[in-house]
Amino acid sequence: MALTPEQFFSKNLKWITLILLFLFLFKSMQSCNRNTMLSMSQQQYIDIIDSLENKFNKLEKESQDSIKKLNFQLTLEKEKASSADKRAEAVQNAVEKTRYNTTTNIVVKGAEEVKDTTKKKK
Repeated sequence: MALTPEQFFSKNLKWITLILLFLFLFKSMQSCNRNTMLSMSQQQYIDIIDSLENKFNKLEKESQDSIKKLNFQLTLEKEKASSADKRAEAVQNAVEKTRYNTTTNIVVKGAEEVKDTTKKKK
């Protein structure tokens, strides 16, 4: 004798309900597990991004500080060079003024008495 679908469902309703309940619970646990994994990975990504931002900000600040120091040192060196140029120009001006104001006589002593000491063989 063949069972009709109505008879099959009425006879096995308990088992069908248990199987559907089991599948529902299994899928719920799977979904919950997936959500937990996603939130954990999201938290890890947020932590990594925060640490990278902190490192970037720290490196940026250090580089800005070193750039400021180097610019300050460059300014000091430019000032030293310009003051050295001014001193050199002042010394040059003083030497030129001294040269124009003084006369020099060069006297070579003993130039009249130079004799040829080489002997010629005949």
